[in-house]
Amino acid sequence: MNNKYFNKKIILSNYPVGLSKKDDFSVVTEEIDPLNDNDILIKTKYVGIDAALRLLLRDSDDFLFRVKKDDLIRGSIVGEVIESKNPKFSDGEYVLGSLGVQKYCVSTGEDIEKCDLNLANPEFWLSGMGIPGLTAYFSLLDVCKPSPDKNVLITGAAGAVGSIAGQIAKLAGSKVIGTTSSDEKCKWLIDELGYDYAINYKNKDWFEKLSSVSDKRLDIIFDNTGGQVMDESLKIIGMKGIVLLCGSTSQYSENEIKGPNNYIWLGTMRARLQGFVIFDYEDRYEEARINLSKWLNEEKLKMPTHLVEGDIDKFPEIFEDLYKGKNYGKFVLKLKD
Repeated sequence: MNNKYFNKKIILSNYPVGLSKKDDFSVVTEEIDPLNDNDILIKTKYVGIDAALRLLLRDSDDFLFRVKKDDLIRGSIVGEVIESKNPKFSDGEYVLGSLGVQKYCVSTGEDIEKCDLNLANPEFWLSGMGIPGLTAYFSLLDVCKPSPDKNVLITGAAGAVGSIAGQIAKLAGSKVIGTTSSDEKCKWLIDELGYDYAINYKNKDWFEKLSSVSDKRLDIIFDNTGGQVMDESLKIIGMKGIVLLCGSTSQYSENEIKGPNNYIWLGTMRARLQGFVIFDYEDRYEEARINLSKWLNEEKLKMPTHLVEGDIDKFPEIFEDLYKGKNYGKFVLKLKD
């Protein structure tokens, strides 16, 4: 490595109380050591902002992979290989990996995958072609199995996963209803993503509206939020319906995580509550990406990616904005060169 590279990375300085604040993070600058054999140096181009990160920022060993004080903040990046001592990777290739929130990353290549830019642009590899899109694809098509005779509720519908999941359910012919946090987002879900109905859960009559538009029957509840919205929705779960637990954003910042009170309706309606982890499908990612790319190019699917440009030290501000509901689709930090 002929040139000296100085990395900037985001570390945890304080365990957040409630929603995280900018002061809970710090920026550290350090020189990157020369590469070893089989190493590659990656310059980060895009950083994914993930709501589930908040679940790991706590002073508790109950959570696997938690971030401790002074640790690098976890996060997925898309970057460009700028120097390689690994025969499997060449300069100029774009790669995707969970390499942390930092300007430069060193990898042996075992923890990353190449981005096929013939399938989609680089930023989409953190949204529709990345974990959010893969999660929506497999959890719906393999587990929930939407069809024209089914009513589908997507909670957190304007988020990274929900914005893709609703579109896939529509492609399957289902009636699709989304819940979100503002009237503006409701309009966006209907006008831009093709949802049949969108409901602002902050309105007092949200559940009455949900009951009305679904004819008091939800065959699939695709839950990204947990909390009251999921709990109330269980009251109208359909016979042999499915509630898929994709995420619980309303609970990530809580000291005590609460489950549903209305679970008794699952028994009454012979319904099931199903967990889901995308990494169970790792050997089928290529299959999903080919189909997702095909739908994108045929303009049957959009991959909402909320890009914000800035330096790596903008991450704490954007992560705070994520929990204020400012994103439409996947929140992504695009790094300045």
